[in-house]
Amino acid sequence: MRAVPPPSLTEPPTAAQKTILVVDDEATLRELVRVVLGDGYRFVEAEDGEQALELARGEPPDLIVLDVMLPRLNGLEVLAELRRDEALKTVPVVIVTAWSHAESLAVSSGADHFVSKPFDPDDLKGPVEELLAR
Repeated sequence: MRAVPPPSLTEPPTAAQKTILVVDDEATLRELVRVVLGDGYRFVEAEDGEQALELARGEPPDLIVLDVMLPRLNGLEVLAELRRDEALKTVPVVIVTAWSHAESLAVSSGADHFVSKPFDPDDLKGPVEELLAR
């Protein structure tokens, strides 16, 4: 399967617009992330770990919002691959997962921030804005 961006995302990003790769196997959660973060970004979506790596390698995003529980490659495996890839190792990654005991593992594996599901919108929006401002 391939990621299909919403129709409004088919236009190329403006110079100031940051690209966020949202990786979650549930379409409703990908949509929630888009809504929480707002219209100021260009979103690319993946529903499994292999697709996430393919999209990131094809066009490196400015930030990745990554679930842990994914088909094909889980989020921690994706994170490990990202951190080994010279072109992607510095891309900020925010882990968002219901698997609450994954926080220490995610951070020690190279995640820049961890958010537990369900989450308050500010718990995601604030860290994303901070990481993109760096």
